[in-house]
Amino acid sequence: MTGIFNGIKALLAKHDQKVRDRQFLEAAMGASAMLALADGEISFAELMARDYILDHVKQLQVFEPNEAADIFCVYAETISNNPQLGKANVLEAISKLSGDQELASLLLRICLVIAKADCSFSQPEHEVVDTFCDVLGLDKEEIERQPETGSY
Repeated sequence: MTGIFNGIKALLAKHDQKVRDRQFLEAAMGASAMLALADGEISFAELMARDYILDHVKQLQVFEPNEAADIFCVYAETISNNPQLGKANVLEAISKLSGDQELASLLLRICLVIAKADCSFSQPEHEVVDTFCDVLGLDKEEIERQPETGSY
């Protein structure tokens, strides 16, 4: 698990100014919410993974500590109440990163931490990640190149 977080930290340090942009936070929380709900419910492990990322990646602590969690909850609620609208909102948020290969790859790595947090990378989660790859302009083989996240 340490390896993936060190990789995320290194990429974030490299793109500190871009990451400070609220668009990245919105995209990361929206994508995390959509992934967490992909298999029907948000697991405790997925929430722990989100919180760990928010607590330990300094560059994601630009806003108030609870603001990112609130953004996640808004996306999750919208997806739960109106799946079509909620998913469209997430895809719109992540599409804003499609021009930056490194930030898109970083977002994918964060998503994989959330998706694998409960020690299961389910088919619905895999389909969501595939969709994210399409929107971000990433090769789906990028998923296989990401380091294993282990378990919490």
